[in-house]
Formats: sequence, structure tokens, C-alpha cells
Amino acid sequence: MNAKTLASILLTLGLALSSQSQAGVLTIDNFSDSQTVLDSGGSAGTTVNTLPTLTGTDLTNASRTFIAEASGTRNANTTEIVSGSNKLIISNDGRSAGSASILWNFDPLDLTLHGNAILLEVLTIDLGVNVEMVANGISSSGTQNFTGNNNFLVSFSDFTNPAVFANLHSFRLNFTGPTSWDGQFRLLTATTPVPVPAAFGLMGSALLGFIAVSRRKAVA
Repeated sequence: MNAKTLASILLTLGLALSSQSQAGVLTIDNFSDSQTVLDSGGSAGTTVNTLPTLTGTDLTNASRTFIAEASGTRNANTTEIVSGSNKLIISNDGRSAGSASILWNFDPLDLTLHGNAILLEVLTIDLGVNVEMVANGISSSGTQNFTGNNNFLVSFSDFTNPAVFANLHSFRLNFTGPTSWDGQFRLLTATTPVPVPAAFGLMGSALLGFIAVSRRKAVA
């Protein structure tokens, strides 16, 4: 068996393993549905907008509510939440350190059948931005800090009451951050993180060794 053939086999096996690891993924929101809310500091309280029928989801009878609250008292202070084209964008003007929440309500389901963690795909995020995840209005992940532009994963076991995921009917993200914070996100799912199998890693090492030996023989 030559190096090219072995590499092809390993690639095929890797793709198969990757497909299996994603088999249980359930999409909570792919942010394809258009929706916007804008709040200014000149008005007291929050500004709320509800999309009664959400289509970019695997949930049943789902609705989505945006809740924005700008900081300060000036009309120029704004906090905006925008969804569409598979992006969730949260932005604050230069003087607002506002809060932004997204709430999903849907028919009850057992989310543990689809994974054991919540995955939020982060496109861009400013330093100092935090998020709290709340399930069924009572089970909290606690306030957690984003560490960079990468996938943000929170296990069901990190919530104060993990049992609610067996009969989940609402889910909420609460974002807070410093002055003028911004963030963009691509996808929110329930998933099961699967590490690369040890056997696959060993086969990769074997491939490298095989290629090295082949090259030495060719030189000789």
C-alpha cells in the first residue's frame, strides 16, 4: 500500500467519524430569520421585539424574542440586536454598555436525546463580554466570559439544574459587556463534543512514519 492510498483511507475514515460525532446535533437557531430591535438610553427600560414563528430551527412551534437595553440617558446611546443571513449581530454605540437578551420559547422536548452541551459559534467578540445561559427560566449556567473568536461550549452539567434539559421549553442568552461592546454569532445548537479517537491519532502517526520510510527508500 503506497502513501497516497493510505492517506486516502485515513481521510475517508476521518470524515466518517466526524459525521458520526455530529449525528445528534439539534439546531436551536441558525439566525436565518430576519429580526431587529434597537433601544436608546433616552427611553426608560428595555425595548422588546418578538418573532412569533421561527423557521431557522429544529425546535417545534418556536418563537424568538429580542430584548435590548442601552446604558446611560442619552438618545445617542444605543444597543441593537439584528438577525438574518445566518448571523446574530449585537452592537453598542460608543457610549453604551448595554445588555442584550435572546429568548426562545417552544414545545417541550428532551434535549438530552440530542446532546449534552450547548454550542454557540462565535464569529467575532470583544474582550470583556459575558454571557449567561438560562434554561426554562430557572437553570443558569452562571455568567461566563468569552475568551476569543472560537466556539463557546457549555455542558448541561454546568447549569444549576441540569434536569430541566429533559423537558426543555425555553432557553435564553443574556449578554453584557463594556462600553461599545460588539459581537457576532453564527449558530446555536445542542451537541455532544466528541474527541478525536485515539486509534485515529495512532493511524495518523503511522501514516507519517510510512511516508518517512518511503522517502528514505526513494532517496536510497
